[in-house]
Amino acid sequence: MKKASLLIGLSALFVLGCATPPPPAPPPVSDIWPKIYEDETYLTGFESTWTEDEAVGAIRNLQNSFVEHNANLPITELNVDAFGARARWSWVEVGAIQKSAGFIIPFDQVTSVLLESYPASDKAFKWGINVYISGGNPVVLRMPNRDAAERFGKAVIVLAKARKSPLSMPNMRFGAAVGSLTVDQSRAAGVLQSAGVIISWIFRESPAEKAGFSAQDIITSVAGKTIQKGQELFDLIEVAAAAGATELKIDGLRRTYRREGDKYVEVFIPIRFSLPIAQPGGTK
Repeated sequence: MKKASLLIGLSALFVLGCATPPPPAPPPVSDIWPKIYEDETYLTGFESTWTEDEAVGAIRNLQNSFVEHNANLPITELNVDAFGARARWSWVEVGAIQKSAGFIIPFDQVTSVLLESYPASDKAFKWGINVYISGGNPVVLRMPNRDAAERFGKAVIVLAKARKSPLSMPNMRFGAAVGSLTVDQSRAAGVLQSAGVIISWIFRESPAEKAGFSAQDIITSVAGKTIQKGQELFDLIEVAAAAGATELKIDGLRRTYRREGDKYVEVFIPIRFSLPIAQPGGTK
């Protein structure tokens, strides 16, 4: 599904011994590597020109269009103002005991909002919003469709910005979560711990997805310059964009397997990506 140009032929790693029956599947992913999730995170900054009153009204109008992710129960009480949203739901347990639970979103403490899709879910609402809060657990909601989820996310971001919350949204020119290499990861890949960053997950509909990046890829250099931190990656992308570049070469390593007899051996192959960079008036 994802494409990228390999510096050495990836197909050659899997063709060896193709005349014999295929060996067992590769071993489970070691827990030293980022988990590959079934849920899908979509890249959006939730841009909006709504006023605070319009944002509050949008959330109120969505009361019947979302449920808390795990509870899967209708919202029976929703209070929203310019400073926060408070919701509750109720249920009856054995013995006719009525219970309730709820969540609070203080807009001045929102750090980020992510648009989610849950394709493997057996529940009716397969779109969602994750609202991350400074010093607290995220509020995770599910919606019936993408439009409802995006409207809720836009409203939260409008109100969070108005309250000057410490927002840290995804980098829109790249669209992937990255982190520093651990000692075990760098040792397994055969590189210095300071010789790159690792991708945790890829945002759908992002430049990174279009370029063919995958979770667990290690980025070692951008335009020939070695990087040690995610911010260095983002800064070099911005420099290229400011210079009018429409794409940027990024080198790294991809974790895969080589077949040896009836076993698979973990290997890391060099890989080069061409990251598309959107320019004003150009191709998006």
